[in-house]
Amino acid sequence: MHIGMIPDGNRRFMGKKGIHNLGESYGMGIEKFHQFLEWCVDLGVSEVTIYALSIENIKNRSHKEVNTLLNLFSNHALNSLEDERIHKNGVRINFCGDREHLSRFGNPTGKRVVENMNRLENCTKDHENLKLNIALAYGGRQEIINSVRKLINSGLELNEENLRENLWVKNYPEIIIRTAESRLSNFLLWQCAYSEIYFIDKLWQEIEKDDLIEVLDDYKARERRFGR
Repeated sequence: MHIGMIPDGNRRFMGKKGIHNLGESYGMGIEKFHQFLEWCVDLGVSEVTIYALSIENIKNRSHKEVNTLLNLFSNHALNSLEDERIHKNGVRINFCGDREHLSRFGNPTGKRVVENMNRLENCTKDHENLKLNIALAYGGRQEIINSVRKLINSGLELNEENLRENLWVKNYPEIIIRTAESRLSNFLLWQCAYSEIYFIDKLWQEIEKDDLIEVLDDYKARERRFGR
């Protein structure tokens, strides 16, 4: 099973808990994600795509905030090279997003993130238990445009199979979950055509394993018809 996750509510969590340090709050969000991965492993999920940072976030948020996030992601990628939670659970990491766009941001910050993510990809490439797609500098529309551009440049026929093979995220999610809000925000737009979508009325840092179990139980009880 492939789950797409949009973890939202970080800044509201800061206000709710009286946290004044952005890095501290996002650090708590990253720790919650490690818990989420553990739950997915326990519950037999084989693939997770996490919406870490959109292209719109990079364009529209302050340089200071984006720079703080990218430094946090870069350091976390570096630390994850030896994180036993990644290796004991057999997590293979795939960075999906516009690496070129990210590399151009706030040199050397953007380049350092890409370099460390590349190292993490290579370090985990032989793991087979769970695939983790980290959507960073990601946008669903941009992903489709990128795929079409590749097809045009290669001379391949523009059809669904070829387009899919050139997407950043190739496998379609059965489930997409979003915390705190009820929209997709340019996430996996091609891939979500037949996904079951769940909105959880909690901030990301407040989500618990029982919330994921409830979603999976509801999914298992549904009849997926795919237009039949």
